[in-house]
Amino acid sequence: MPSDDSSSTQPSRRQIFGTGLAAAIVVSLPSGARAEVETFKNPSDLGDGYLRFYGEATTSSSYGGYGGNENNFDKFKYYYDIPQGWTVDTVNKVEKSTNGTDSRWSNPKSSGEKVYCVTLTGYNRLKEDRQGILSDLALSDYNLQDAIVAADSVEVVDRDVNGQTYVDFDLYGFFGAIFASVTVYGGRLYAVFSVVPDALVEKDKEQGKRLRNSFGTISKDDEQTQYDLEFYKRS
Repeated sequence: MPSDDSSSTQPSRRQIFGTGLAAAIVVSLPSGARAEVETFKNPSDLGDGYLRFYGEATTSSSYGGYGGNENNFDKFKYYYDIPQGWTVDTVNKVEKSTNGTDSRWSNPKSSGEKVYCVTLTGYNRLKEDRQGILSDLALSDYNLQDAIVAADSVEVVDRDVNGQTYVDFDLYGFFGAIFASVTVYGGRLYAVFSVVPDALVEKDKEQGKRLRNSFGTISKDDEQTQYDLEFYKRS
């Protein structure tokens, strides 16, 4: 049965590269000098208590790149939202090489509350066995393995965004809740996991869903995106 999409904040491509990106580009005007354009801020402020983080899907030999002030928009491969005040975790080479963890943000007031992205190469399509997708990802993540085995309920829903399929998972159990979304784009599998500890589920369940629902990959081969990228480079 399809889930309620009311908490979804999945933006259109025009919103991703138009409104959201334009708001993140800051122009300063030093006195007696020409206008200087500051570089893209990552994550960018959405103005509603959340930020949008853009990830690069880096390799294990170049881990730790989170955008910052570096002008590297062309490298971004995916995005998801994070609450204001959350902090970025350093993903080490072992995590990146063993389970494909590419980025992770956590609540400094509760380290168990977090959102992270896993990305793996060599995928052309999603498995028809939707439960099998999650089980495959859990092979190198013992926390996810435990959650799957101990889950009191698992809901699985396919979601279409601009012709691309995202498979959403809602897991509930003694651990709290895990809201995950998995998709395949450009020969690569992307999966985001929004984890809410049991003590925070009642308060932060909808926030956890928002982080998951905000996840998306970035296409650079459609006309609107190319236009927006050129707008960014000229700004």
